[in-house]
Amino acid sequence: MATLTRAKPLPVYVQISELLARQIRAGHWREGERLPTEADLASSMEVAVGTLRKALAVLETDGVLVRIQGSGTYVGGGLPGGVSTGQRRGGSIYEFFRLELKDATGLPTAQILSVEKVERPPEVPVLGASAHPTAWRVRRLRLLDNTPVALEEIWFDARRVQKLEPTQLGDSMYLYYKTVCNLWISRV
Repeated sequence: MATLTRAKPLPVYVQISELLARQIRAGHWREGERLPTEADLASSMEVAVGTLRKALAVLETDGVLVRIQGSGTYVGGGLPGGVSTGQRRGGSIYEFFRLELKDATGLPTAQILSVEKVERPPEVPVLGASAHPTAWRVRRLRLLDNTPVALEEIWFDARRVQKLEPTQLGDSMYLYYKTVCNLWISRV
């Protein structure tokens, strides 16, 4: 039986910003709606207020939230009174992850099932400008709120990634693509 490797978790503030972004996309808060106070939100998410503020700053930079001194934090794109900011820029590392549980909005996590360097099978598309004879195959189990929801098979060109260990891979492959491979997924 294969040994499962827990993917590296994201920093807590990134987990919180991603969870809030997913909750907004799921309709927990609508455009222009005010979020609970920082103290209440931090308490409900069981994190320090400083960690929450760091997460909110990420979402503000991405145009998901608008923070108004003395008034509160609002879902971006609209301000109290219906004034639009037009700021939404996206950039969420789970922007293309569309699996959700029916009764919950959880942050995706992963367990690495296997990482192998193999001859690139003919059914795997050419990765990069030209065909390379070897590729990395990553198989992982995706979970939401510790509930298995998907099996993934991911291929990397062996030219771009010379060595790949399960412990290098995090919960977000998009973040790995960006930081290690210098690639950004723009559409799926």
